[in-house]
Amino acid sequence: MIQQFVKEIVSIAEASLGGLYGRSALLIGSEERRCPYLAQLQKAGMAQVYEEEHFQNLSLLLPHVQLLLNLPDPALPVQRAAQLQAATVIQACSGRRTPLVIFDLGETSSIEDLVGLLPPVCLYTPDDLRRILSRTKVQIA
Repeated sequence: MIQQFVKEIVSIAEASLGGLYGRSALLIGSEERRCPYLAQLQKAGMAQVYEEEHFQNLSLLLPHVQLLLNLPDPALPVQRAAQLQAATVIQACSGRRTPLVIFDLGETSSIEDLVGLLPPVCLYTPDDLRRILSRTKVQIA
């Protein structure tokens, strides 16, 4: 469901960060799921967009980005081991001076809830996005 709202998601990210121009992002997911977001983020003037299939390089890349879009495959079940853990984000955000906006763009949550409680992080869960986008749909109609 969320994949059909690429422009709206990027617009929310832009508002959350006070603009995307000159900022950096990390897209995690298959190339097919990343591609529409990559195009929109580049159009918005992002300085750097990193792309990964899985979380394995997250610790190295997270300190360099202000936006993280997690795009898990809806056909695969989310297992606890496959979730983005708060401990990983804490380690990668050590000494961070800028906010980190994270969008969990799966059908169900694939990011540990505690991530949203970390001081430098603003987490949009699938439920948050469904509520926001349902209001957007009503306003557009």
